[in-house]
Order: sequence, then structure tokens, then C-alpha cells
Amino acid sequence: MTAAELVADPARVADVDAVTLPALLAQLTTAAAAVAARLSTIAPPTSASAAAGTSGDRLLTAKEAAVLLGLSTDFLYKHEAAKPFRVRIGSEVRFSLAGIQRFIERHRGR
Repeated sequence: MTAAELVADPARVADVDAVTLPALLAQLTTAAAAVAARLSTIAPPTSASAAAGTSGDRLLTAKEAAVLLGLSTDFLYKHEAAKPFRVRIGSEVRFSLAGIQRFIERHRGR
């Protein structure tokens, strides 16, 4: 089974041979990271919130931010390096896409 077939029908994961699972997971993770990276380069559509002055920032879940940065969700919640782009809303924690992009730019080439 290919990654594309599994994306089309995730329920078919039970049909995948256990020996093939690690390679398939690597392909899917790589594809998810590529999609997240591409998404981060696309300007969000203008909306009422952008007009209200939110500057088009988007809040990501820990999983989305982890894929984008290639880090674990535990790292994002616990490490000081992630503090500049962590956003707490009540008991929820989200991660600023604009903050992550600034973090990547500052640390590029180190």
C-alpha cells in the first residue's frame, strides 16, 4: 500500500504489513512537514479578523507546530525556546505561526 492510498482511506492502515509501517510513517511525516512548510508561506485570506488588526497571524495546535518545526509536542510545551511563540488562551495553549516564522528566521544558518 502506498502513502497516497492510505491518505485516501486511513481505515486501511489495518491492512498494512507491520514491517512496512515504519517506512510508511516516515513518508507520511515527511509529506505532513512539507505541507505545513508550504502552508506557512501562504498569506492567510483577508477576513474581518485581519481587518480588525490581528495582522493575519494564525494560532496552531501543538501537533501542527511540532510538524512545522520538526520537534516534539513535549518540547513545545516545556522548553524555554518555544516560549516566544506560545499563546495561552484560558487553559488552552496554541502556537503563533508568525512567531514561529520569526523564530525560524532568527535561527536560520546557525
